[in-house]
Amino acid sequence: MKDQSLLVSSAQKLKQHGIKSTPQRQAILAYLMCSDEHPSITMIHQYLQKQDIKVSLATVYNTLELLAKSDLVSEVALDSAGHVRYDYFAKPHYHLICLECGKIEDIFDDTYLELEKLVQAQSDYEIVNSRYDVYGICPECQQKKANT
Repeated sequence: MKDQSLLVSSAQKLKQHGIKSTPQRQAILAYLMCSDEHPSITMIHQYLQKQDIKVSLATVYNTLELLAKSDLVSEVALDSAGHVRYDYFAKPHYHLICLECGKIEDIFDDTYLELEKLVQAQSDYEIVNSRYDVYGICPECQQKKANT
């Protein structure tokens, strides 16, 4: 990976969450920290191979499972091929997911935290995590439908 500062940052994040920091884990987390494409396991594996980072598909899978359990990344949605997509969740946000093409966009809005506060106020739950996905048809797919 070309950006050393991302590797250092990912190592710090792993350490903060009590996860042993290995070069493979650092590279996987660093990629997710800078990616806006919500990659699948296969996409992450292919990216790392292009960067000459030696890592097996099983290691990517196991690392993502560990990172998800530690709330460092979240499983976003299934793409059209049925693969789980992943996201680094540094700042709370909504996911807007197209039902036609599977594109995933991040929507940052303060109402996300307000919704958590509302849920907590109306229940006796201690909120530790939440995820909000909104589904629809993206403008590009709407245009394609209109042209057929």
